[in-house]
Amino acid sequence: MPMTINKIAVVAPVFNEEAVLPEFYRRLSAVADSLPEAEFEFLLVNDGSTDRSAALLDGLAAQDRRVKVLHLAANFGHQIALSAGVDHADADLIVTMDADLQDSPELIPAIKLKIEEGYDIIQMQRASRDGESRFKLLTARAFYKFMTYLGIKGLVENVGDFRAFTRQVQQVACRFRERHKFLRGIYATLGFRQHVMPYRRDRRYAGSTKFSLSKMIAFALDGILTFSSAPLKFLHVIAITLWIISLAYLIKALLDHYVFDVTVPGWTSLVVLLVFFTGLVLYSLAIVGLYIGKIFEQGQRRPLYWIREGRNVEPVDDGCGQPWAKTPETQNRK
Repeated sequence: MPMTINKIAVVAPVFNEEAVLPEFYRRLSAVADSLPEAEFEFLLVNDGSTDRSAALLDGLAAQDRRVKVLHLAANFGHQIALSAGVDHADADLIVTMDADLQDSPELIPAIKLKIEEGYDIIQMQRASRDGESRFKLLTARAFYKFMTYLGIKGLVENVGDFRAFTRQVQQVACRFRERHKFLRGIYATLGFRQHVMPYRRDRRYAGSTKFSLSKMIAFALDGILTFSSAPLKFLHVIAITLWIISLAYLIKALLDHYVFDVTVPGWTSLVVLLVFFTGLVLYSLAIVGLYIGKIFEQGQRRPLYWIREGRNVEPVDDGCGQPWAKTPETQNRK
């Protein structure tokens, strides 16, 4: 059913983006001014930045009440920071994007039109990715292919964290409180009425990427282990296959010795097999350990994040997110 958008919240995590923030705010403001029929809020989450990003965010919040700032007490990572912003957004339409201007704010009017047609979630698909290395493109393509092979339903290749969704979707997404977030998988499997909108992803406006190779690997592991038990099933198949092979080898050895009276020296093969199976056992234990480790961390039921202070925003106090302490100073920042 078509809907009317009266308020739009743009949520963006910020980690050491002092070189980008002034231009990001300028372009967001221009987009908001081009849509006078809708009220805007810019919910920027400072994920423990160590540069001047916090001071810049406070300055923007002081001059423009549309800018709402959450200062997380530590660096919790991109996915958790994005979740904190979504928890605190209060709008008919929530748009999540990165602050490095690779995701163009100028696409928000087109996104708004699609939502007003009756869609609940708009997944922004990167039709081209300027400025990214061949290695990054190949690994990203391999990752999405592998995730599809594992059977994760609804996951669209080249869809990142640039998306838009309605308040109804937000209320459902806020209930996913796992510590190891893979948001593109969560939103892909929520259902609702989804639409994929291709767009051209720009180069980073300034500064350098904060997504190192180690973070890429950790993110990929979170996606695999959070949404699929396929690695455990794969180990089960490998174990059965190797057991059959070892049984066949045992039968052959017995036949060679007792029937054909052939005994072949096998010290080398014995050592090779011992090393191989020992490595396989340790590898299997490592995969099982990863799952157990995530169960342990989730079972501690610690908060996903905690907030040092905020600007122009009220703490969430409804079980969705973690409120910060209300002091006289923070109360005056509503």
